[in-house]
Amino acid sequence: MKTPAAVLLLAALFAPTTFAQQSYFPIWGDEAEKLGYTLPKPYGISVSYMDMSNPITVESIKLTGAPMLDAIDVDARNATFTGSNVTVRGDVWVFPFMNVYGIIGYTQGESKAKINSVSCDASKLGGPNLLCSVINLVGDKLPANTMFNLEMDGGTYGIGTTLAGGVGNWFGLLDMNYTYTSISAIEGDIRTFVAAPRVGYRWEYEGGRELRVFTGVMYQKVDQFLSGDIASLGLPSSVVAIADKIANDAGNDSAGFEVSQHANSNWNNVVGMQYAFNRDWDVLVEAGFGARESLFIALGRRF
Repeated sequence: MKTPAAVLLLAALFAPTTFAQQSYFPIWGDEAEKLGYTLPKPYGISVSYMDMSNPITVESIKLTGAPMLDAIDVDARNATFTGSNVTVRGDVWVFPFMNVYGIIGYTQGESKAKINSVSCDASKLGGPNLLCSVINLVGDKLPANTMFNLEMDGGTYGIGTTLAGGVGNWFGLLDMNYTYTSISAIEGDIRTFVAAPRVGYRWEYEGGRELRVFTGVMYQKVDQFLSGDIASLGLPSSVVAIADKIANDAGNDSAGFEVSQHANSNWNNVVGMQYAFNRDWDVLVEAGFGARESLFIALGRRF
């Protein structure tokens, strides 16, 4: 009788392992240990969850599908992004001071912006236009709850590296990664670069147990360019129907949109802790605060 593959995988994950001295990685590991450094096992896999909230600046909102729609300007400059993601990360310590890793996961997010006003530039239509005049007349009298919503769910992929060092029980590290999220409901993607320097202190205990506490800052550059059908924006159905009618009259199937936006602040502060139950298992918790707020939790296994 064959043992199911899932059982074999679980057995491999939960079975205790010894530090693989015969492993090629990390390069210069033997030299580092002779100097008195305690090195982690070279290979790791972790599962993480992150929850985040971030103010967003909307650079432009453009309606497409007809000259009339191109002439409309939507004023919704300030938005809020809320979301979460679940990722699996595999890593290896290439050198005692350098870890490289890959990330795969899924992100769920939503961007909400209040529409302050809508206006129409008749000069783009070659002169005075009745519909343009109506839009300009009522465009600044929208209901207070008129929102511009973007659902941003999709697969996330990325690569990164961590540079680490220390003196005694004090340590410092710099983590950098680049991720790409492909949005499933609309056309577009989220490209994110993160650089996070941290400093901290560690306590070692018997049995491979270790506690680390740290603080630092995180730089995050997020670029978003999104497009799709106007019906996916959560606008009132009457507005969508009028826009689609204008696009139909221009020979297109439906009205569309293009949005470019970025995070208000690239920096925030972080504090966190990592606890190793032994040389095989550890848990990490990190909180970010400031203009961007986040909570990150990860469970890791080393081999």
